[in-house]
Amino acid sequence: MTKTGSVSKSQNRGDGCNSKRSMTRGAAPWSDLDHHLLYLVMMQLGAFDFVAFSGVCKSWRSLALSNKTRFMASRPPVSIWISEQGNKREYSLHEFDGREFIFHIPKSSGKTCVGLTGGYLVFFGRKPRDFWLMNPITRHGVRFPKVPTYLEPDENGVRAILVFSSSISAWVLVVLCRCTSRIWFSIAGKAEWNYVSSISSIIDLHDFKGKIYAIDMGSRLYELGLDPGPKLMLLKTKNFLEADLVLLEFVCSSETLYAMEYVSFDEYKVQELDFGEMKWVSPEEKTMEEYAFFASDLKHSAAIKRELWSDSWLQNYKKCGDNYTSRNGVFFNETIWYFPNDCLKVDLKQK
Repeated sequence: MTKTGSVSKSQNRGDGCNSKRSMTRGAAPWSDLDHHLLYLVMMQLGAFDFVAFSGVCKSWRSLALSNKTRFMASRPPVSIWISEQGNKREYSLHEFDGREFIFHIPKSSGKTCVGLTGGYLVFFGRKPRDFWLMNPITRHGVRFPKVPTYLEPDENGVRAILVFSSSISAWVLVVLCRCTSRIWFSIAGKAEWNYVSSISSIIDLHDFKGKIYAIDMGSRLYELGLDPGPKLMLLKTKNFLEADLVLLEFVCSSETLYAMEYVSFDEYKVQELDFGEMKWVSPEEKTMEEYAFFASDLKHSAAIKRELWSDSWLQNYKKCGDNYTSRNGVFFNETIWYFPNDCLKVDLKQK
């Protein structure tokens, strides 16, 4: 039976471990529990449970914060489903072990989920015409200003990326409406949008190792620079992608940038960029066996090393959604894949 939980704010304030309610007669407070034991327990939790764990008391919070990067990196992707409940939209996050968490997104009324970046779901509303970002794990949200009338985001064709600009010490939301020639951006806390243009329609946009790459209908590769001023720089490659570019999207692992083409219902074609040769190549079959590709309808996908999970987790993914194995790798398809390892990457303070 699937277990269902709900997400709510902790009722604890300060170091709740020292309260009388956390103790029984003759027992030590929760804060005195051995941290080695607590660590083993913590590493078995899901992402939502981890947040609740970190809010129990100061001692547990200290343990969680000092290990948050390791914890989130060890969590496999989870799926998010969206359903309509009357006039309300309900979101359910499905953990790898079958547990389901129901949550609601504040300030999302009249908005559509159009993307995912840095652990934040990206929503766009027609009235007003603005972007609202919400992290479903930390519950932190931020709003970006009203967009120009000629920027028309579509839930099936938006790529939104949060990137940190070191020159201005601020986070920037970069937005592409696929198959248009303009890439828009807005600085967090500023009430304006600006853009850069290409000579051809841009198909996709992706952040990889601190840089943003774009590809156009002519298979030309670009790097988007924001420091010190916005510019779209053409990168010379020795060959062009052999693909239907309209059906292509960028995907990356921690080491490699891929171009993944949707060929048919049960087939993807994957090519990788050799940065040393600046050439698109077909990855070796042995290399592809090391990864699983999580393909999302929101066009926010990722390649993740399979060695990071146990066999039981992999078997669970094979039971859920559409999946198949080919010489190009193992692929799992869902409407929205959420990647917990991205959850704490962005320190986006409320403006």
